[in-house]
Amino acid sequence: MKKITGLLMASAFVGAVLSSCGDKYTPLTEEQKTAKADSIFAATSEAYKAEKEAACAAEMQAKVDAKVQELTAAATASN
Repeated sequence: MKKITGLLMASAFVGAVLSSCGDKYTPLTEEQKTAKADSIFAATSEAYKAEKEAACAAEMQAKVDAKVQELTAAATASN
């Protein structure tokens, strides 16, 4: 029983030592949080804006085409 307890304690110690290796966690400052949020917003807002502008242009072109067809049909019918 002492061997098992000793083995568990040794493995826990080794695990604790290995898990503490490497970079330490440092929380972001308010300035870093703001900068990160701004960079994410800037990156996604451009793509979102381009997507919405393309959809708007396509919708407008479809409306123009429909109105041209309507007016052409009306002009043809009145002749």
